[in-house]
Amino acid sequence: MLPSTLAADSSNPRSRSRGTLLIALAVQFAVLLVSVFVMVREDVVVEPPVFSGERVVVAEKSSVKRLERTRELDRRMAKPRSFQALAVEDAFQSELPALPRLPESSSDFEGMEESFLAEAQSAMLDSGLMGELSRLGGAVSSTEFFGVKDSGRRIVIVVNTSASVVRKASARGVSIAQLQEEAIGLVDKLESGTLFGIVQFSQGTKGFAEYLAPALVKNKRQAGEWIREELKGNPPVLNPELVGHEAAIAAALELQPDLIFFVTDGSLNRRTSKAGGGYSYPKISYDQLMRFTEKAVFSSGSDPRLHVIGFQLGTEERSGLERWAKRYGGSLREM
Repeated sequence: MLPSTLAADSSNPRSRSRGTLLIALAVQFAVLLVSVFVMVREDVVVEPPVFSGERVVVAEKSSVKRLERTRELDRRMAKPRSFQALAVEDAFQSELPALPRLPESSSDFEGMEESFLAEAQSAMLDSGLMGELSRLGGAVSSTEFFGVKDSGRRIVIVVNTSASVVRKASARGVSIAQLQEEAIGLVDKLESGTLFGIVQFSQGTKGFAEYLAPALVKNKRQAGEWIREELKGNPPVLNPELVGHEAAIAAALELQPDLIFFVTDGSLNRRTSKAGGGYSYPKISYDQLMRFTEKAVFSSGSDPRLHVIGFQLGTEERSGLERWAKRYGGSLREM
């Protein structure tokens, strides 16, 4: 009975279709399981990617050059060289050109009264103009010359080296060499910022420099050499119209000093050419010297103190030089 039943079932089309469907579903389920297993398995074993490569630095050409210069500078500075000690001795030979002079063409000095010149100079002093001009350059130095003490920024030494002065100085125990050393000593003791000048005269004049020189080491040394070699004898007359004490004070005031030391024997004379040849030496008065100085001071715009060192002075010379020195705030030292 059983075989017959199976035979009956197999012959039934609906039974065959149902069996085929079940087999297909079973196969698909099996494939799905396998796929899930494979996917999970692959996800577990896969590692994240690793990126690698050589490091490359890109720099601009200018930056590289600057870096090279910096390295070279560091290399040189690692072992500093020894430098020679600096000395303030050769900065410059002289100061800037002198201040412009006041025009003379518009002023008739010969026609002016002495009182007018004195009032004009007094007005300039009251205005402070002369004082400001004298302070434009130089540092203050305290000085001493043949026992006369003072201080100034712009100092000029004026020395009469005529035969009469040398003779009278020698009679007072001061040789020309000692006179030279006195001048050298004054210059040597000046501060480096102080300006100085030297004027030699007899009838003609000669100067150490065209302008005031700063008291630097080299300038002091050159001044000492110049004094020993040149500060003696009679310098040539370059301007026949301007000689003697007048030429000397004019040359000194051209330098626009605020302090002057003036060495002389007080003999005022002016060399004059004779008609038939040769020279005569007529005297001039101290009034003439005072008037000439007034005009020169007014023209130069300077405001100096004037100290006079006189050798073997007579009564007239003593009185005249003392009046001259006091007129400009200075003093007379008689040797």
